[in-house]
Amino acid sequence: MQEVQRLRRDMQRELQNVQSLLRRVVMQPAIRPEASATLPVTRRVARLSKRPKDLFQLWHEYQVGCGDLKAAKDFTPIERGANKFAYSRRKVFWDVVANLVRSGFTSDAAIDKVYSVYGRQIAVLNILKALRADRMRGGHPSLRV
Repeated sequence: MQEVQRLRRDMQRELQNVQSLLRRVVMQPAIRPEASATLPVTRRVARLSKRPKDLFQLWHEYQVGCGDLKAAKDFTPIERGANKFAYSRRKVFWDVVANLVRSGFTSDAAIDKVYSVYGRQIAVLNILKALRADRMRGGHPSLRV
């Protein structure tokens, strides 16, 4: 009988320890998931593609994004800074096409106009370099609106 009472006291002491631990855990501030937050949140990665094949793909990357990547026009200033080199190189082209689209061209016609000025056989990188150099001089006369 004494052994049963001793075991009962030991179990009650352990239970009190567990309860006090639980009270402390509940009292501590923490981020706890809500019942409505069970849906997984998919965040698109803010990164630019490595080497776009043509200017159409480059414009698509700006407007929509490539694959699971976020559209470049939706980048925050921090995301633009993380991709600063590629973003600043490509922004010249995006600005030219956006300006032509604002003036009434479709995006495909605007890109074709850029190709007609610089040539279709030239690599995307070289077209971007030429656009950058022309921007320093006020823009190419054929691309001004």
